[in-house]
Parts: sequence; structure tokens; C-alpha cells
Amino acid sequence: MSRSRKSPELRPDRAAALSVNGLEAVLAVAATGSMSAAAQRLSCSQSSVSQLVSQAESLLGCNLFDRSRRPFRTTVEGNELTRQATRILRDLGALPQQVAALGERPPLRMAMIDSFADTIGPDLIRFAAQRAGDLFISQGLTPAHINDLQQRRVDLVVAGDAVDEYDGLFRLPLLTEKFVLLLPEASRWNPADGTLTDLARALPFIRYSSRSTTGAIVERYLRVARVPTGRRIEVDNADMMCALVASGVGWTITTPLHILQGLPRLGGVAVRKLPNPTPERQVTLVTREGEWEQTAARLATEARRLLVDKYLPELVDKLPELASEISVAQA
Repeated sequence: MSRSRKSPELRPDRAAALSVNGLEAVLAVAATGSMSAAAQRLSCSQSSVSQLVSQAESLLGCNLFDRSRRPFRTTVEGNELTRQATRILRDLGALPQQVAALGERPPLRMAMIDSFADTIGPDLIRFAAQRAGDLFISQGLTPAHINDLQQRRVDLVVAGDAVDEYDGLFRLPLLTEKFVLLLPEASRWNPADGTLTDLARALPFIRYSSRSTTGAIVERYLRVARVPTGRRIEVDNADMMCALVASGVGWTITTPLHILQGLPRLGGVAVRKLPNPTPERQVTLVTREGEWEQTAARLATEARRLLVDKYLPELVDKLPELASEISVAQA
């Protein structure tokens, strides 16, 4: 009579009885399809493998393999156990390195977009410094940072988009923000009274570097909206951009995080929503799959907390109209 079919889940009083050797034996039989081939893989006798598999089945109260077929095939329960055993043995294998890392506190190399580095960055770096050894921080543009991540020159990147086009990356969204119009308050321009084309004719357009992800998004929006921006001023940081708008030099399209970056210089500016469809960007914490994922998760949780508890209240207090234009990602 065959054993009754149950989910391969141990009672606590039996958990210690299912040994690492037993899990390895089950995985070897599942991979090779026979007891003899599994014994060769594990460099032990066939009887040892058979005994370990039988012990596992007895503890679980179910058949792990269909022995009526050659090669052996895992049952539903056997398939579930092999999935869990693979994870357990992988975690056990990584445990010595993880324990050693707690004492060594390995160095961490982080790269951040400027708008994040100049706002939330210092608080997040302080948090990271308590959980790593030496810290190496760089600022710049997302495409260059992702290239550095893939070439293993940095370990974590705060990127200005979701970087979905790259394989092998572990992504944690931090926030999504809509682009808005930033213009001198004295211009008195309002979407109800005129078009962006009218604004472009009245004042120069202040644009981001064409090498940046943000710059590319804005240029695409203007092109689709058919807004001519003949007179342009190009800058490479939000602090200068905000200062130029505040002084009445021109207007721009930017994001709440960039506005937060230039907040000390923002007296005398107005924020307006853009005509639909409104572009947006996602700020994302990225690392390589299988590396630094736990550290990245802790940093992402702290970054979201900082945004909700500290930085967004400061921004919305100064510019309440931005409250609906930025949302923090859920864990």
C-alpha cells in the first residue's frame, strides 16, 4: 500500500531528524533519476542513498519519487521538497561567508543621481555607514552608473528610472514622481490662459543635460507635445536650474525631487501641472541579483521612511501643490 499523499511539511519535533545528508540525497536522485547515479554523484554507496531517501519519506509521510518509472520522477511532494531543499542548502552554503562578513563589514560602493544624493543622500549614507565597512559614494547620471554596476565598479545604484531594459538586476522602487512646470511667479502664466508654446515664446527654456535620463524624458515630452523651444539654456544640476528660474531667467520642466534639491533658492517661483499625458520617473535602488540584496532592502526601507517622515513634509510645506505629484513606493 502506498503512503498517503501529504504536503512535505515537518512537525517541529521531527524537523531536526531530516538531515542535510538526507536533503542532498533527495536532490541527487531528483537530478540523476536513479539511486545508483545519485550515489556516484555523492561518492557514497547506493544503499546509503536509498536509506537516506527512505528516511526522508518516512518522516514526511509521503512518496518523494515515482519508482515505477525509469528514470525516477519526483512526485508533487518530491518536487516541492527539492525546491525547498535547494534554497536551504544554498543558504547553508552562504552562511559562513555571511557570518564572516558581519565581523569584516565589507566596503560598499554606492552611486546616486544628483537629485537624490543632494537631498536624502546624507541621511541614507549615515544609515549605511552603520551597516558596512568603508563607503565609497559617487554622483552622476543613471546610464553611467548602471554601466559601472554591470562592470562591478559599484555595488548599489540609486537610479533615475526603473532600468527595466537591463537583465540580472535586483530592483527596489523608492518613489514615483510626476514632472511639473517650474516658472517665475512674475510671469503669471497659467495653463488655462495659454499654451506651453506661448510660454516658450515669452521666456527661454532651461533644459537638463541631454546625457541625463531626466533630460531625455523632458525632450521626448516636448517633442510629442510639439512645443518649440528655440531659445534654450542647458545646465547640468538642479540647484542652478532652480536659481535661474527663481531669478526670472526662464522656465523649465522638472520633478519634485529636483525642486527639493534647489529648495533654498526657490523664492518667487510658481509650480504648475503639465498638460496630459504627464511624464513621470521612478527612482529605483538597484544592485546585481544575488549580491547585496539584503543590504539594498534595508537601505530602501530607510530611504522610504526618510521621504515620508522628513523630506516630503518639508517640500509640501513650501509648495503644497506638489503633494499629489510624488508617491513613495510601498515595501
